[in-house]
Amino acid sequence: MALWGKADGIYSPGTVTVDYANETITGTGTSFTAAGVSTGTVITIGTGGTFGQAVISGITSDTVISIATTQYLSGAVISGVAYTLSQKPVYTLEDSNFAVITGAGNSSSDNEVYGVDEYEAAALVANSSQYAPAHAGWVGVHTYVDNHGNFRVKTEVLVAMSGISSNVPGTYSATGDAGDDAILPDRYITISSQPSALLGVSTTSAQTFSVTADATPTATLAFQWQYSSTGVAYTDLTNTGVYSNVTTATVGIASTTVAANRPDGFYFRVGVSTSDAVTVYSDAARLTYA
Repeated sequence: MALWGKADGIYSPGTVTVDYANETITGTGTSFTAAGVSTGTVITIGTGGTFGQAVISGITSDTVISIATTQYLSGAVISGVAYTLSQKPVYTLEDSNFAVITGAGNSSSDNEVYGVDEYEAAALVANSSQYAPAHAGWVGVHTYVDNHGNFRVKTEVLVAMSGISSNVPGTYSATGDAGDDAILPDRYITISSQPSALLGVSTTSAQTFSVTADATPTATLAFQWQYSSTGVAYTDLTNTGVYSNVTTATVGIASTTVAANRPDGFYFRVGVSTSDAVTVYSDAARLTYA
């Protein structure tokens, strides 16, 4: 059983009923055999975890699972209750700091574990959020109101890691965002149109490479085109020589009669960023002359 995984959220349809005596959970409209669900997956029952959490120890079917223990559940009757799934660290259920979950965003004392991806972490840091962690990964968050009535947040990186699923809702075929955007707002960039290779072009014709990109939520995009003679190490372009518009969505490469000035066989890509998002790089496109 893994201590943690990379799935921030796993698609969680339907409702569940818990049999405390047999340590089993029966679902209605559930899909416990969906992608990402496995032994070691954490099931959180009730809005904000009001009924507590458990670790899946076995999967019988789409509608029946067994759990390792019921000691982290409230003991109240659980029937027809909504739930969520994730691959957050199993050991946090043993940590008294995260034993009681009262629901994310409460003004009173609250303890929770979040899967924070690189985009969320960058946005939190850039916006000087109280929730900003020291590193992307599985982050424990403790919120409380101090003696002076001030809202306070303490964060602790439990597992520093990259690659936690986010940005899109989970589906039957893929893991996704745990729906924590009110606390950890996503900021990510999508490149919908990649630059196309230009092969065997005329030396007397000017050329361009272009991308189409957007940010979620909407934000001003910054572009920086780069080149590489080998397709391995890249260097930022400047508006000198044959190059123009190197900080826009479309870079220009002028024609030249001087062979030494031609970027023959070079590879080009662009980095796209916002003020508070991780830079995303386009595919590389090659330029060759006839």
